[in-house]
Amino acid sequence: MLFNGGLVPSYIMWTGFGVVNTIWAYVLPFMLTNAFSIILIRSFFSSTIPGELYESAKMDGAGYFRIFWRMAMPLGKPILVTIGLFSCLNYWNDWQNGLYFITDPSMLSIQAVLNKMNQNIQAVLSYTSMSSSSMVQLPQVSIRMAIAFVAILPILIMYPFLQKYFASGIMSGAVKG
Repeated sequence: MLFNGGLVPSYIMWTGFGVVNTIWAYVLPFMLTNAFSIILIRSFFSSTIPGELYESAKMDGAGYFRIFWRMAMPLGKPILVTIGLFSCLNYWNDWQNGLYFITDPSMLSIQAVLNKMNQNIQAVLSYTSMSSSSMVQLPQVSIRMAIAFVAILPILIMYPFLQKYFASGIMSGAVKG
């Protein structure tokens, strides 16, 4: 879980597939391939949904596909929404994919643009501290907080729509017997 294959093999692979400077450069390189998500989903399904439920569906004549779509997927909505939210947050906060796979400035994500703005502010501040002329002081904390607010705004908008799935997951985990 701590170490992956590395940046160089993935960069060579994804540039070979031609995802550089495309929208797929943001989606494909690290798509749902972390062990944390797999362990979280597996432990949810093994600890929350009893095996007797699957067994009774088999006795009623349901096949694996029907059990999956009619029983496991509706009962697994809370964990799937949670993993989806984690993945969305991961992609939203990721500026490294833009750094590695995007060279066109018009294709940069908002996080990559905000990171460049932060670097530019740091460069201006270091230049003004080195120069002898007294220039206007930049409000560095205010600019960083404005950048953080812009970055968190879509998540704040999305969360209330997903909250009902989290509440249903808590309720389904609390009712035993």
